[in-house]
Amino acid sequence: MAPIDTGRLEADAWFGAVPAARRTLLLAQASVRTVAAGTRLYGVGDPPDGLWAVLDGQVRLIGYPAVGAELVVLMMGPGTWFGELSTLDAGPRPHDAIAFGAARVLHIGIEAFRRLAAATPELWWDIALLACAHQRASLAFMMNTLSQPIPVRLARTLGGMVRAAGGDSVALRQEDIAAMIGVSRQTLNKALKAMEREGVIALAYARIRVVDAEGLRRLGKG
Repeated sequence: MAPIDTGRLEADAWFGAVPAARRTLLLAQASVRTVAAGTRLYGVGDPPDGLWAVLDGQVRLIGYPAVGAELVVLMMGPGTWFGELSTLDAGPRPHDAIAFGAARVLHIGIEAFRRLAAATPELWWDIALLACAHQRASLAFMMNTLSQPIPVRLARTLGGMVRAAGGDSVALRQEDIAAMIGVSRQTLNKALKAMEREGVIALAYARIRVVDAEGLRRLGKG
């Protein structure tokens, strides 16, 4: 197995706060693999299979609030952990975990985690804190994004994606953006066209370029 970038993992607020001895126990049980874009690590209704972390790339946690509708619950970037809820309560997975682009992920199987936690019960507290952190992040996302008008949601989402990409453009399908801001593709297309007419963005096939960064920031303020 390739060496695990512990520095990147420890930079995560949750994992970095776990005592070093328990971090070592967890990583000793981990396996690492590279997955292709669109790989489903687990799906809605699946039984718990343990904890996951992103080493490179991005994994999106996607829920389905209505038939035919998608909603990105959280976007997990390098160093972040997920999969703790079903690990805690042994219930089915509440969402899909899907790689957005190629990704390298770390996995600690459910049985391995349970053996560790039987010997070191403090691990249950550790992942309870991870569940709390994700709950707070989801609530903040809903309050700061989903409660806003569609142009504001779109501007904030595009701004965040462009900053994360480190340039002035992002490669994104409209279906993915629609899922991130909780609208239909048709509604998203109208909002994107309006932004393009205002000279804020330029649209190309599966790519959006920010032409007016300051204009995008103003739109994001509402």
